[in-house]
Order: sequence, then C-alpha cells, then structure tokens
Amino acid sequence: MSKLFYGAALGACLLAAPVFAADNNAAAAPTVSVGDSWTWQYTDVWKHTPGNLNRTEVTAVDANGVQVEIKRASTGAVLSRSRFTTDMNPIDRGKMHFAPFYARYAFPLTAGKEWTVDATGDNPAAGKRWRYQIKGKAVGWEKITVAAGEFDAMRVEVVSYYQGEEVGSRGGSGQSKETIWYAPAVNNFVKLEYQDTNWQGTIFNRDQWELTTFTRK
Repeated sequence: MSKLFYGAALGACLLAAPVFAADNNAAAAPTVSVGDSWTWQYTDVWKHTPGNLNRTEVTAVDANGVQVEIKRASTGAVLSRSRFTTDMNPIDRGKMHFAPFYARYAFPLTAGKEWTVDATGDNPAAGKRWRYQIKGKAVGWEKITVAAGEFDAMRVEVVSYYQGEEVGSRGGSGQSKETIWYAPAVNNFVKLEYQDTNWQGTIFNRDQWELTTFTRK
C-alpha cells in the first residue's frame, strides 16, 4: 500500500484570526481561495531525517472541489496535482482516487465528535483497489508550535481499516492512523503524524509533516 499523501505550500505568513463556530467552540469548515498555499516539511520518523520540503498551492475552487498543485518548494517544479472536497477531504491524491472521499474531517469539529465513513480507493495505473472503513474523532483543542508559529489546533485522530480486493490475497490490507492538528488560522493542518500497519500488525511506515510557511489570500 503506497503512503498517503499530504502536501505543502509557501507563503507570506498572513495570520488571520481562528474561525470558530459559535456553538461549543467548534472549528468551522475552511474557506480556501485560489492562491492559498501551505509548505510542509516531511520527516521519516524512523530515520529521524528531514525529507522533501513541498508546497501545495490552490489553483481552482469550483463545483469539482479544491484543485491543488504540489510543487518542490526550492524550485517551484510541479510534482503532482490533487483534488479535495471544499472542506479539504482528499478525493484525488497522486495516483489514488477516493470515492466519495477520504474522510479526514467532519466539520464543524467539536471536542468528542466522532464519524465513520466507508470509501473506496482506486489506483488505476497499478490496477489496484481497496475498501476503507474510516473512523475519525476530534479529540480536543491543543496549543501547538511548529516552524510556521504557534497555533490553536483541534487534534483529530483518524484510523482507516483497508482491505485490498485482489482475489486470494491478503496483500494490501491493513490499518493506517493519522494524528492531525487542524488549525483554523491556516485553513489546514499544521502537523500530521502518519503510521501504516499491515494485516500482520507490522508497522512499515511512520512519517510526519510540519507546516513551515503558509499564505492566505
């Protein structure tokens, strides 16, 4: 199973006030615009080694969702394109297509809120397909400091149980976990920790992304 993607993006640190819903100090759904961007530093947790610094830039917001380009921060070279729902749940991520979407969030986010969504993930280029049961929970508000600054963030935990649809094989099946710190001030996460476990219970991926800079238009 290939790693789940999370992108990145650069900007001029324009910090807006956090967007909270009136009820129970909830985090409202993001409102992103063309030109918004986020740059995340990727780290391989096991190797303790920083990897690529990539920027995610919003190129379109329309009936099809939020379209973004993933670029190398140092050169601006386009690496890939992705598509999200208007509340930033992944639909197309690299070569993967999720239907209806990968339910990372269920806005408005209030402490203790839980959700369960069934989805499929297709990689047509590899001829592979997975079924997902995605369970999410908004744990609560935390103060978190990353390279981009200090933020009030809703901690969200998402566990996905996936089953490959290859006949006669248990390959491609397992469980992934994301721990996400979603900050309304940036309309996205400021930190994300990812872990992937195969059907035998062996952890084979541990990754982290932290926000370094962002732009809000």
